[in-house]
Amino acid sequence: MMQSQELSDLMQASAQDAKIYAAEQHQISLEGDLASLSQVDQLLSQLHTAQQTKAHSSEMLFTLCNIMGAYVGEIFIHNVGGHWQSNNIDQTAPYMAVGFGDKEFPFASVCYHKITNDNSISLQAYVQQAKQNAMQ
Repeated sequence: MMQSQELSDLMQASAQDAKIYAAEQHQISLEGDLASLSQVDQLLSQLHTAQQTKAHSSEMLFTLCNIMGAYVGEIFIHNVGGHWQSNNIDQTAPYMAVGFGDKEFPFASVCYHKITNDNSISLQAYVQQAKQNAMQ
């Protein structure tokens, strides 16, 4: 089981990877602020379109969703609060989520659903909603 500081460091490093990936592969500059979430949606929409034409490998999808989820999660933590936690309820598919109070926000899973299923999902809208839910 990873210690919370290790987990936090890992997710910050992953968020940096997302910035590098966005710049190199999509010519999108992610500034690490709430406004940049619309660019995250743009990037994920491009991945969704590509996925329809030629499916990404499961490893690639896993990596992309994790780094983009980390990026969004870091923005949430900086603007709202909360902390990274590993959810191991399903041992076969543990995942990282941001915990805030008694709530959990699995940003990587939302990225995954946008890329693979439903391009109408907006991470920007999801964060707004998560922010409201967290504050209740």
